[in-house]
Amino acid sequence: MRYLPPLIALVVGLPLGLELPDIDQRIGLLLHRSIITHGPLLPIILFVWVSSSQSLPRRWFAMSVSLGFAVHFVFDLFPEAWSGYALIAVPVLGWTPALFSWGWIALNVLICTYLAAKLVRNGLETGLLGLGLVGGFIYAARAEDALWGPMATMGVGTAVAATLALRRGRSTA
Repeated sequence: MRYLPPLIALVVGLPLGLELPDIDQRIGLLLHRSIITHGPLLPIILFVWVSSSQSLPRRWFAMSVSLGFAVHFVFDLFPEAWSGYALIAVPVLGWTPALFSWGWIALNVLICTYLAAKLVRNGLETGLLGLGLVGGFIYAARAEDALWGPMATMGVGTAVAATLALRRGRSTA
């Protein structure tokens, strides 16, 4: 019963993280793939909010939102073509070049995965992180054309982010 609220937070946070980057399409104030919504702003805000919190539901919610963003971004790295709405849009300036767009999205896969990994405090949470990544990936893959590229990218991104998170944790301990 103790883990029910954190599990609910986890189950709610993951789909939110998967969908929130595309809110720019729904609100109409920003171009699609806006640098504001297709960046780590919300995961960073949540991370700062919960990093010193003892609240398990808050931490698991922030972890799962960050995972959702990372999974969303990993699929965004494999559009049909790097043109038009596949590019990152900067308010007032318009769409960025393909290389910048690719680099921005790739960097944010790492940042969001890193933030999620930094919120892990024990073996159970490590397992939940892995389960969230796999579950979020499978859920998102249903609506995507690309599979192997995003899967390989998620694997490499997770390995890099987890290594950085562990190293950083050891150096501050």
